[in-house]
Amino acid sequence: MKHGILVLTALLAAGCAQERYVLLPNDGGEGSSVVVTPRSGKALTLDKPYATARSRSAGVEASSIEAVAERFGGALGARPAAPKKFTLYFLEGTDEFTPASKAELDEVLAEIRRRPAPDIKVVGHTDRVGSVSDNDRLALVRARKVQAELGRLGIPPEAIQASGRGEREPVKPTDDEVAEPLNRRVEIQVR
Repeated sequence: MKHGILVLTALLAAGCAQERYVLLPNDGGEGSSVVVTPRSGKALTLDKPYATARSRSAGVEASSIEAVAERFGGALGARPAAPKKFTLYFLEGTDEFTPASKAELDEVLAEIRRRPAPDIKVVGHTDRVGSVSDNDRLALVRARKVQAELGRLGIPPEAIQASGRGEREPVKPTDDEVAEPLNRRVEIQVR
């Protein structure tokens, strides 16, 4: 995830609701920034991990991971795991995995099994060799191959959304009829 997560709570204090905003770091521990406009109407920029703003405050306060965990531990504990993405590659013109991608399939399966109710999207892609219609078919065949492989490993195939994009979304743009291994792929998102 590229951006931090914003946690918003409404606190009831003396019969009046108070908004509180906390900027969390992304999964890599890095910060980002967000501008919030509480009911007070003054825009506030939170640009450091654990920066906090309140609706009845004029500014942004520094906080710590410990303070945020103490106050929002229950909510933080209930957050679903961040989506994880995988890319598997194929041999040219086929639905056969490259040797490295065969090995990575175990990592995909392990990530799926870590989640209580996984949401799995598989999108097939091709390079620009061949016709657009042939590449559309091959991209879908590749996505369905991953769907079938995961099914063979115990994941119900109907739990996996499989689609193909053909040559439309290259990782490395090329001219027509240029073979590019990085474009012969299936992208898997596990949420």
